Amino acid sequence: MDSILAEVGSRPVTLSDVTLARALGVLGLEPSAGPITDAEVTTYLDAQLVAREARQLDIEVPAADLDRAWEQAGGAALAARLAEAGVDPAWARRQLEDDLRIDRFVEMRFAAFAFVTDFDVDEALGPGQHDQAARAATRDRLRADVIARGFAAWRQDARARTPTRPVPGVTGSWSPPFTLRPGNGPR
Repeated sequence: MDSILAEVGSRPVTLSDVTLARALGVLGLEPSAGPITDAEVTTYLDAQLVAREARQLDIEVPAADLDRAWEQAGGAALAARLAEAGVDPAWARRQLEDDLRIDRFVEMRFAAFAFVTDFDVDEALGPGQHDQAARAATRDRLRADVIARGFAAWRQDARARTPTRPVPGVTGSWSPPFTLRPGNGPR
């Protein structure tokens, strides 16, 4: 039996939704055999906020990208394991597509505008000589920080704009309603 854990906007979020995302290692969740936690539900809700915004902006995932990701995830073997667990493979593909859509949203909205100057790199490294590898690593770290800060600010704003409500009195940990055999996730 499934449980409704929360809602994003007016869309219910079920225990099965979170379980599948975690089993696949998508939408910010890592595969795990343990119970579903409140933190994992929150991570899933945040991912749904991003996916919702990306859909509103008509951010599409090319079919070839989805097909490639599906094959990397296990393709036909994954579909068989999902079917064996009573999970519609199309549902898993939709979650995988949302994961790719979120990546595209972050790239377009934050990464494309995350600029780090040579001055920023020099300031972060401090005085002295620094080789190109150190400079490149510092630039990458600074850029990742800019992206993370922008995304965190956006997420706070998105939470304020779009109601995400846990079902009153429903907190966990929850036993997953299904399990997939090992080796069937994309990551």
